[in-house]
Amino acid sequence: MIRLALPMTLALVLISSAAVADRGFAGRKGWNLQLNDDTTNSIVEQLKRDFRTCQNKPKVYRYDCYRRSYRTGAQELNGSREYGPVAEALALVEKRIGAAVQANLDPSQPPLRDNIFIQHRAVKPEALPLIKQATLAAMEEATTILLRTPDNEQQKHFQRVAAVIQSNKVLLRSALLALPRPMIRLAQMFAPSLHG
Repeated sequence: MIRLALPMTLALVLISSAAVADRGFAGRKGWNLQLNDDTTNSIVEQLKRDFRTCQNKPKVYRYDCYRRSYRTGAQELNGSREYGPVAEALALVEKRIGAAVQANLDPSQPPLRDNIFIQHRAVKPEALPLIKQATLAAMEEATTILLRTPDNEQQKHFQRVAAVIQSNKVLLRSALLALPRPMIRLAQMFAPSLHG
C-alpha cells in the first residue's frame, strides 16, 4: 500500500508544480481576473450547459443540481474585482436555492451521483412548487442586480450573464406549467408567503 501511495503522491506533486510554474502564482481561481469576452463566454456557456443537464435529472434532484451550477459559476469568478457583482449575484442564487433545498430535503431518497465527486440531494416532491418559486425569485433578484450596473464597461458583460439567468428562468417557468394541476394550486397557495 505504501509502495503505491508514494509514487502517486510524487506524481501529483510534480504535476501540480508544473502547472503552477506554467502560469505563475494566481492565488484564488478568479484572482485579478479582468473583464474579457472569453471569461464571460465561459460563464454564460457553463450556466446554459449546467441548466440543461439539471433539467434532464429527476425532478426531486434538479434544484440541488441548479444550486451547484450557480455555485460553480460564482467560484470561477471569486476574487475578481471586476466580476465581483456577477460572483455575488450567482452566489445569491446558490444560497437561496440551497436554503430551499436544505429546508425540504427528502431523507428517504438516496443522493443522485453524477460521479464520485458530485452528488445531488433529493427534495420532497410536495415541496417542488415552493422551491421553484424561491428559485425564480432568486433568479429575478440576481438579474436585477446585474442589470443595474452603472459601469459602462461592465454593463455588456453583466447583461450577457443576466440574459442567461433570465433565459434559464423562462425555461424553469415553462417547466412549472407542465406540473399537474393540484401541484400548481399548491404552489399558488404558498406563493403569497414568498413575497411577504
